[in-house]
Amino acid sequence: MADESAVKVCVRVRPLIQREQDSTEVTDLVPVHWKADKQAIHQVDEGCITKTFNFDRVFSAVETTKQLYQEIAKPLVVSTVQGYNGTIFAYGQTSSGKTFTMMGSSHMPGVIPLAMEDVFLTIKNKEFLLRVSYMEIYNETVTDLLCDSWKRKPLEIREGNYVRSKTSIIFSIASRHISLCL
Repeated sequence: MADESAVKVCVRVRPLIQREQDSTEVTDLVPVHWKADKQAIHQVDEGCITKTFNFDRVFSAVETTKQLYQEIAKPLVVSTVQGYNGTIFAYGQTSSGKTFTMMGSSHMPGVIPLAMEDVFLTIKNKEFLLRVSYMEIYNETVTDLLCDSWKRKPLEIREGNYVRSKTSIIFSIASRHISLCL
């Protein structure tokens, strides 16, 4: 990771949900005012591209979480096992697919379960201290998502933009952690 930029900005285009796909009423049709390629999203007005937004990578609606993980997150996971700090930051409006991308489902694991599986495979048979945080920032409030929901309280942001997570979990095997993520 030393040769690359420290920050990558990637976009994942959410596929249409079933309700949007099943729509037969003209008034219910979802108008599409953009098109995407591997590194840009283009705003389309009246058939013409009017604006272009460039990113390090744009993942289309047909690309899987596994593809996103392999291309973007796995190199970050590998570098963290080598001692570098790493952060994956999911941002977007409500229902844009953040939770699905990060957590996945029982039949399609998200970035977090895939990362934990790789981390534990990498450190297998080694003595290793692994520290992980899982936080949500919503309406300018930082919350520890590793804490039971009924115990959740806003976390304190300290000088230097440091947030100390109150929850520590130590795992000895990957399958225990992965099952908690799903």
